[in-house]
Amino acid sequence: MFVASVAIIFFVICTWASYARWANFECRTFDLAYYAQGIWQLLHGRFAVSVIGVPLLGNHVEPIVFLFAPLFAVFRHPMLFVVVQNAALATMGPVGYSIARRLGLDGKSSALAASALLLAPAAGYVALHEFHPEALSAPFLLLMLHARLAKKLGKHWFWFIAVLACKENMALLLAAYCAVHCVAERKRGLAELRAWCLWPMTVAILWFVICAKIITPALNSGNVDYIALYDRLGASPANILRNAIAHPQLIANALVQSLTHGNLVWALLLPFLCLPLLRPRWLIIAAPILLQHLLSWRASEWTIYFHYAAPLLPLFWIAFTEAVASSNLGKRVSELIPRALPAAVIVACVVAQIFWGPAAAIGSTTADWFAKASDRARKNAFIANISPQASVVAPFPYLSHLAMREKLYSLHHILKGLKTLSHQVYEQPPPTDFVLIDYLDSATFDAASGYYHPTMKTADGRIVQSSDRLLHDFLRRTSWVVNSSDELVLFRKGERTEASQAASPPPVFEIATDTQLISITKSAGVLSNHDSIEIRLDWRFQGEREVFPWMLLRLTRRGSESAAFMTKGLCAPEAGDGPREETWLITSVDGLAAGDYSAEAIFVDNSKRAWSEATGQNNSTSTLLSKPIPLGDLKIVRDQN
Repeated sequence: MFVASVAIIFFVICTWASYARWANFECRTFDLAYYAQGIWQLLHGRFAVSVIGVPLLGNHVEPIVFLFAPLFAVFRHPMLFVVVQNAALATMGPVGYSIARRLGLDGKSSALAASALLLAPAAGYVALHEFHPEALSAPFLLLMLHARLAKKLGKHWFWFIAVLACKENMALLLAAYCAVHCVAERKRGLAELRAWCLWPMTVAILWFVICAKIITPALNSGNVDYIALYDRLGASPANILRNAIAHPQLIANALVQSLTHGNLVWALLLPFLCLPLLRPRWLIIAAPILLQHLLSWRASEWTIYFHYAAPLLPLFWIAFTEAVASSNLGKRVSELIPRALPAAVIVACVVAQIFWGPAAAIGSTTADWFAKASDRARKNAFIANISPQASVVAPFPYLSHLAMREKLYSLHHILKGLKTLSHQVYEQPPPTDFVLIDYLDSATFDAASGYYHPTMKTADGRIVQSSDRLLHDFLRRTSWVVNSSDELVLFRKGERTEASQAASPPPVFEIATDTQLISITKSAGVLSNHDSIEIRLDWRFQGEREVFPWMLLRLTRRGSESAAFMTKGLCAPEAGDGPREETWLITSVDGLAAGDYSAEAIFVDNSKRAWSEATGQNNSTSTLLSKPIPLGDLKIVRDQN
C-alpha cells in the first residue's frame, strides 16, 4: 500500500504540474504538438506532420505511438498523451517493489528502494517534460527485467518488443543488454542462451538496421539531421568511428565537457549513493544511450531536465538494488548497513531534489496557476480567434493548443531559417491563414539555441538572413489584418484597410535606414484592469528593409530611478515599401505597481541585442535605434476585484 500511495501521489502531482504548465502556455518544445498532430492526422487518414515537416516515424522511429490512436479517437485532447505517459511512469513504483523483493530485499527495504525510483529527480523531469515516447521505455524496461527475474519468457519478449517500439536507439541498448547477459550467463545451456539472449539480440540488431537503412531515410529526407549533433566528432558515423581511433582526444574532450557542464550522470549516480558503480554490467548496458547523449554538442542532452534519462533511470536503479541485495556486500560490511542503505538513498534523493529536482518548479507552477489566471484567460481568448480549420504559424507554447489541424507550423523554424538540427535552409511554407506571435515567448525567441539571431554565416560559408528579415520575408508575400494586444500579435490573412494620410510632415525620427517614424501617440493616460490604452504608430518605409525595429515601452515611476518595460515586439514586420499605420493595444497591468509613471518608446535592433546577451558581449546600448521618445505621463490603477 505504501508504494502504491507513493505512485499515486507521483502521478497526481506530475500530471497536475504538466497540465498547469500546458494551460499557462509554458511548453518550450514541439514534442507534445508533434505527437498530438501526428495522431490526429492519422485518424483522418493522413501520415504527414507539418509541425516539423516529417511524418510519424520520420523524426524518430517510435511505433508505440500508434497505440495512442484509439484513445485519442475518444479523448481528443493533447493532455491524453501526458496522462498515459505519467500513469505508465507511476507503475515503476509497484514493479520496482516486486523486483526488489525477488532480488532478496525485505518488505521495508523493497518499499524504500521502489519509492526512491520515483523520488529520484530524473523521474520527475521525465514526467514533466510534455510527452515523448522515450519516456515509456523506463517502465517497459522494468517490466522486461521483472519478467526475466520471474523467468517468464513470453512476457520478457512482449516487453522487449515494447521497449524496441519506444525509439530506434533502444535497439542499441537492448543489444548491449543481450550481449552482456550472454557473457555473464555463459555457463547456462545453449538453448537457454538462445531464448533469452541470442534471438532477442538478433531481433534488436535487425530492427536497428531496418530503422537506419530503410525507415528513417524514406521518411525523414533530411528535415531532421541527428547526425549533425556529432559533427564536432566527424562528418558521418564511419568518420566518427575512425576519429575515435585516430583522434581519441576528440571523444575525450566531448566527454569532459558534458560531464563537467551537465548533470545527467551525476543526477543518476548520486541519488543512489554511487552504488550502481558496484554493478558495472548495468552501466555497460546503459553505455550506448549514455554515450549518445554525452558526445552530443547539444547541452540539453547532458542534463536530466528533459526525457533523455528515461531509459537510463531503471538501469541505474536496478544496479543500485542489486548492490544492496548482494550477499558479497553483506560480507564486507555489517548486516545492518545494507538494510539502512535504502533509507539513506531516500535521504539522498530528497537532497538531490533540493539541488536538481523539479519540486521547486512544481511549487512555482502551482503558485502561477492562481497568479496567472487573468493572463491565461487573456491568451485563451486571443487564440480563440483562430478558426479550427485554419492553417497557422505559432510559437512553441501555443503549438499543442492548436495541434488538431492539418497545417500547423512552428514559428521557430521561420526565425531560424534552417531545418531542425541541420545546416540546410528551411523552405518557408505558403502563407498561412493566421500567424500568431508572442513576443515574450523566450523559448521561440531564444538566441542561445540559435533560433533567434542576426544575419549570420553557417559553417559552410552560407549567409542566413536575420530572424527579423526571415519573418518579414514570410509575411510580406500576402496582406494581413493585424491584431496587436500586449505582447501578442495575430496576423489574419486578408486585405487591411489603410487610413488616409494627409501630406506627410517631416519625419519625427529616423529609426533606421529608410525607416521613418512619422508620429506616435497614446490614446489615454490611465491604464487599469478595465481601462486599456492604444498606441498608434505611423511609419514610412522606403526600399528593402534591413533593420526591423523592436519596440519597448519604458515606464519610469515618479520619484524612482527603477523602470518597468512592456514589450510590443517588432514594428510592422509585414510591411513593405510605403506608409503603414499600426495600433498596439495595451490591456494588462500584470507586474506593474499602481502609481504615476512617465512613458517612453524605446526602439532596438532586438536580434542583435539578444545575440549579444546570449554570447556574453552585452553591447545592448549599441543596438538602440534612436533616442527614447517621450510619450507623456501614464497612471497605473490596479482595481480591487
